[in-house]
Amino acid sequence: MGSSYRCDLNRGDMPEWESKLRQACVLIQAVIDESRDTLEDEDQFDNAADDGAMRAMLDHAKSIVMAELPRKEDKA
Repeated sequence: MGSSYRCDLNRGDMPEWESKLRQACVLIQAVIDESRDTLEDEDQFDNAADDGAMRAMLDHAKSIVMAELPRKEDKA
């Protein structure tokens, strides 16, 4: 029986998927950074808690994806 896609991804045997997922993490981080940067610019502190919750959820999503990828030092 063959291995699962997840095992293949974790092992580094799916470079196309790994590349796409790493790029997705970069994009998620860009949204996190942009939403944090605009907080002070707009002086909309009344929505800060909601925006903070969104950033936390995006960071959690990024962490989940990163956990499925091979660590870069493992690939050397």
